[in-house]
Amino acid sequence: MAHIEVREGWKQEVVALRPCRGLRRFLVSVRKERCPDCGSGVRTVSVWSTVKEFAEQVAWCAHCFNATCRRVQLEPAERQRCHSVRDAVYANSTAACWEAVRPALEDLERRGLL
Repeated sequence: MAHIEVREGWKQEVVALRPCRGLRRFLVSVRKERCPDCGSGVRTVSVWSTVKEFAEQVAWCAHCFNATCRRVQLEPAERQRCHSVRDAVYANSTAACWEAVRPALEDLERRGLL
């Protein structure tokens, strides 16, 4: 699958989700790729983790709107990012807190961080 380059300015911030139920989740990775379902859209794939490393991958295509959400194991780079985020959270770093994935990532894009 061909990856599309994304900016990494988002790594300078702690981006959090506060779902209606469950623990806060923090953005640990994000990438874009050509959509395997429609072939013409761009699929955004993001991984969100709790501080205790319970992680979910949330992905969707901006063209065909095919979306998935599934539990995943963190990759080594994601685990390292999770540890950095956890340290920042425990140090009382403020985090932008969102109710859903898509608005959080769209905000990063609008600000030129993704």
